Amino acid sequence: MICSSCGKTNTDGDTFCEFCGANLLSGSKPNVGPAVARPTPAQPPPPSAAEMAQMGKSLLGSLTLGEKFVGAGTIAAVLGFFFPWISSPDLGPLSGVLGQLGASELNHVSLSGVDLGKFVGAVYLILLTAIASGVLFYFSRRATSPQKLLMGGFLVMIGSLCGPAIIVLLLFVPLVQTVAGAGLWLLGLGFCSIAAGGLVTIGALGKTAR
Repeated sequence: MICSSCGKTNTDGDTFCEFCGANLLSGSKPNVGPAVARPTPAQPPPPSAAEMAQMGKSLLGSLTLGEKFVGAGTIAAVLGFFFPWISSPDLGPLSGVLGQLGASELNHVSLSGVDLGKFVGAVYLILLTAIASGVLFYFSRRATSPQKLLMGGFLVMIGSLCGPAIIVLLLFVPLVQTVAGAGLWLLGLGFCSIAAGGLVTIGALGKTAR
């Protein structure tokens, strides 16, 4: 064993240096016990169904009437785009119209906005306007009153683009009534709800300004 003080070699097992008397065990490493694993903090349990329902209730309670109309209308309009617009075993006169558009292969029982969008790309603008209303709904919750007034006007414009026209067709045109699917109803009602939400928001802000 080599002494750390004088550097001379000592006999193995010696406790002190034979030459300078220094403690030969002072440089040894202390015994270290086995490592103890730290307990992992427990993960919080997932929220229960009752807690989720309470959170949803609180969220709905924080929305104004206009925001509820817009939110419900946006969901309905987006879903309506993917649901069947035309659903009928026999498309009747519409078969000839689709044939003239070069879409004879679409002569089947169910047509959604996605199906029609494959042949007329402008159909996707309906989906984009529905998504735009959802974006306005999100930002309007944190907007100032003048900003909400402006967004309310845009929502009325978006909802009025096709919502009232679709509802008129569904209620007063027999040909459309016979082949209309659930998607067309959701689309019309959704856009009308968006327009109604914008009008309610503008009306509420007008009363507050007075």
